[in-house]
Amino acid sequence: MAGLVSGVRAPQLPPRPDSHPVPVTRPRGLGAFLLPLPLAAVAGLGAGWSPHVALLVAAALVSTVVLVGRVEWAALAVVGSAVFDGYLSLISPWATDWLAVVLVLAWAVRRAQGPLHRQRLVSAAVPVLALAGVLVVAFLVHPTGVEGLAVTAKYVELSLVMLVLADVLCGPLAPRRAARHYVLSCVAASACGLVTATLTDGHRVAGPIANADTFAFFLLAAAPLVGTVRTRPEQPVWHVWACFGVLFLAGVGTQSRPAFVALMAMIVIAVLTGLLALRHAWPLLAVVTTGVALVIAVVPLPIGQALTDPQRYSETNIAQRNDNRVAALEMTTSSPVIGHGPAAFGLFHQDYRHGDADPDGRDVDAAYSTVLEASAELGLLGVLALYGIWVLPAVAARRRWRADRRRLTAGTLLAFDGLLVVSLLESEQFVLPLWFLAAMLFAQGRPPRRRVPVLGGDEMDRSSGQVGVRS
Repeated sequence: MAGLVSGVRAPQLPPRPDSHPVPVTRPRGLGAFLLPLPLAAVAGLGAGWSPHVALLVAAALVSTVVLVGRVEWAALAVVGSAVFDGYLSLISPWATDWLAVVLVLAWAVRRAQGPLHRQRLVSAAVPVLALAGVLVVAFLVHPTGVEGLAVTAKYVELSLVMLVLADVLCGPLAPRRAARHYVLSCVAASACGLVTATLTDGHRVAGPIANADTFAFFLLAAAPLVGTVRTRPEQPVWHVWACFGVLFLAGVGTQSRPAFVALMAMIVIAVLTGLLALRHAWPLLAVVTTGVALVIAVVPLPIGQALTDPQRYSETNIAQRNDNRVAALEMTTSSPVIGHGPAAFGLFHQDYRHGDADPDGRDVDAAYSTVLEASAELGLLGVLALYGIWVLPAVAARRRWRADRRRLTAGTLLAFDGLLVVSLLESEQFVLPLWFLAAMLFAQGRPPRRRVPVLGGDEMDRSSGQVGVRS
């Protein structure tokens, strides 16, 4: 190029005698692997399978082929699909469990190639092993049959998902990207819930989850992380406010009293810890109060019934929840160390209800408190192990936040504090948010990178942080 610009032809170098043209090979596209899958589905239909079975087989094969090769995609699939559990269960009741299995398989394949980072998972694995030991002992002492095995399997699944997410978030998957994916999934689920609530008679936003309170807890965890939607500083801010508005409307539409209590607690904690200035707390509190008042005015039931006839509402709803909590406390008192075994509350809580308790005709097997339900089934040892899985990463992340004051860590801590308050009022140990936030906090609570000078001025990162860190 320089020779052509100056008017002088650049000399042509003779080819090396030992050089041979290297054939350019293009990697096979993903379509080459996915093409046999619809053909297999068509073959299954031809063999007499029902369309539903053929769809399930094709979806399982596609998800396995696509996600096993990329562990970060598998992690995002698990994080984003948890809030759509109700929709996925229409396809198969094992859909979310299958994605969890695919995530563990993808992680095993990736770890076979080498470690994802230099961080050790000992602090996260110790409470998980303690919980597994308590589950085994409690089941052996109090065997609860198939129900107990199902609850044990759910604990094992969520514990493995938490460990895998913690490992991946320290390595190839940035915590901010995972948080943004979770927030956008909750925004999409909120839009579905708002449309469904408008078209139904109940006018209560439940979203793609059967329980409105559980859906509210998903949104409660997403609200402090909504700033991750903005990926670049030059992007307009209205994207963040639009997502926050959808989350806020759907959260108020759930009419969840525990979520409202947790939101108030989050505002107080944010002010006390310096995450939120006092001048911003009062407007936020006014907005939340106005939203709740709007729901009461537009949808008078059941909140309006609680205000106009509190005695009757208390007898039909709140009192029944309190009776279940008392029954869980009685079960804990009778076996405080290892409880009555997994799934024992749903099987035996009627035997521990007081004689003057209101009759509960509903098919409810929840104690409306994670602490009380876990203590009734696994004893105090199980409670310590379960909350150790969640709290220990939060302690490390809070210590790290005091040093660097990162906004993402502050938002994750605030979401975790809100869900921790919720866990005192609802049974939420079998859904993803608390486990996901624990993995996020573990990744953000790592020790800071240490810079060691090499060769008189160059710096080399010898930390235990992730390999190939992207800013």
